[in-house]
Amino acid sequence: MHISNGKLQKKQHNIQRLINTIDATLQFYGKTSTVETAINTGNPTAELDSYLENMESLQQAIIFFETHPNYRSQTENMRITLDTGYTVLEKAYKSFLLKHSLTLDPTPFIKSELSPRLNEIKILSDEEPVIKIGVWLLKQPRIPTHFLSYYSEIRGAQILKNIKNIAEAQKTMQLATRSKLSTVRKPTQRPEKLDGLADVDSCHVMCSALLSLLELEEKLMVRAIPDTSKRAQVFRELVSRPLAYVVLQTQKVVNEKDIGIIPLLPLLHLLSQNLARFHNLAANSIGDVQFDSLMRQLQVKCSSYVNEVVEHLNEDTTKFVPPDGNVHPTTASTLNFLSSLTAHRVTVTQHILALTAPQGTNTNLLLPKLFARILSALGSMLKKKANLYDDPTLATIFLLNNYNYIAKTLADEKDGLLPAITEMNSNILSFYHEEISTCTNEYLKSWNGIASVLKSTDRIGEDKQMAKQIMSTFIRDFDQILAQQMDYCISDPKICAHVQSEVRARIWKNYSQLLDACQRLHLFPQGIKYTENTFEMAIKNLFSSARIN
Repeated sequence: MHISNGKLQKKQHNIQRLINTIDATLQFYGKTSTVETAINTGNPTAELDSYLENMESLQQAIIFFETHPNYRSQTENMRITLDTGYTVLEKAYKSFLLKHSLTLDPTPFIKSELSPRLNEIKILSDEEPVIKIGVWLLKQPRIPTHFLSYYSEIRGAQILKNIKNIAEAQKTMQLATRSKLSTVRKPTQRPEKLDGLADVDSCHVMCSALLSLLELEEKLMVRAIPDTSKRAQVFRELVSRPLAYVVLQTQKVVNEKDIGIIPLLPLLHLLSQNLARFHNLAANSIGDVQFDSLMRQLQVKCSSYVNEVVEHLNEDTTKFVPPDGNVHPTTASTLNFLSSLTAHRVTVTQHILALTAPQGTNTNLLLPKLFARILSALGSMLKKKANLYDDPTLATIFLLNNYNYIAKTLADEKDGLLPAITEMNSNILSFYHEEISTCTNEYLKSWNGIASVLKSTDRIGEDKQMAKQIMSTFIRDFDQILAQQMDYCISDPKICAHVQSEVRARIWKNYSQLLDACQRLHLFPQGIKYTENTFEMAIKNLFSSARIN
């Protein structure tokens, strides 16, 4: 009896399994037909979630039928439909990428307003379908991943497009600025030089924008392509074209444009700060990107410009000197050059000066040593220029203005020149102040003749003839000096006031006695040319030619 019951239960269990299998088979048969139709006729760009659900249902049906030998033949058509679905999804993936890839506003990239808002910038108008399809396809057991090539191709092209737009917007903005300035003042630089400056700025903006755009892309790719190895391969392909374009354009500008070192320093600073990043991008890119070659060319060109500055100062044979004894343009440009080097001290030291420094050199002293060489060469050049003046007094004013300009620029904390220079010469500022004092005393000698005329004033007594003679001689000589120095200029108001005060101190005491004597003796009834007021006015008008604040 017990054995009979056991056989009966087993039969019932087998019957139940058969019934369940039949139910499941009927269910999958019924559903599969609907699913296959939906996959073949559906549009994932319109109903993505529904399409993915149908694909998963079809996968489950294939798994079910393959586990039952009697129904394996049913799976062939299902697999064809599944492959069709994969193809449709890949096309939808491409379509979503094309549709949602954004052309970005260039403004924040141009105006360097990007850093705090980088994470706010969207590079896809709708990320969800791209991420959803990509993640789903990567989970599938099939090996081909053709859809990833769509990502690298489309997104790489979009990055390149954005970079070109940013560069074009930069040039347009600079042309507008140049046009606006030209209506206000005459351009001080040749058009080809201005074009070169615009090209360098454009390269700087492109390099900076490339880094920012790739950073945004990588953040998206972490979610869109979660598989690390596949993501790395896609990134290698994606970065190739925009990186090659930026490097090639920058190489062209560096090699072909002759614009001096100062405009190149921000570019060199950017590339050197991100040296490892650019090097790795170029090394891992599928294309042949010559970033290391670009870096070397830029360093060598900057190094040659530094040498040219020193050579120009040492070998300058031009005859121009400011007719009023003002600051020479070379002095201003040289100090501007030093300030620019100081602003990029680490970059200049490590990527320019260290190139030609002997092995074992203390690199910390490379810039101070260069500054010492340049200031020494500038001083020698200024003395040669001073000798070009026919008027030795004007030559002294010229040196005074230039030494004072150098001293003031060195002492200006915002330029940061003094700390760098004092590493080699702690007395540099004192040296220039002594030179200024020497020039001031040398200039005051031009008033010695008048001071000598007035020395005999205290012996006038009641001698009208003597008083008259001294006054006439004074007026003649005073007028002569004023006429000679009419075009002199001391550009620093503080130094100007000091020298005027020194001139007055040399003359006024004795001249005031001469005035009193002439008035007491009733000389010059028609009036004296230089009263106290007119004398003061004449002294205050000294050095007023083109004075700057």
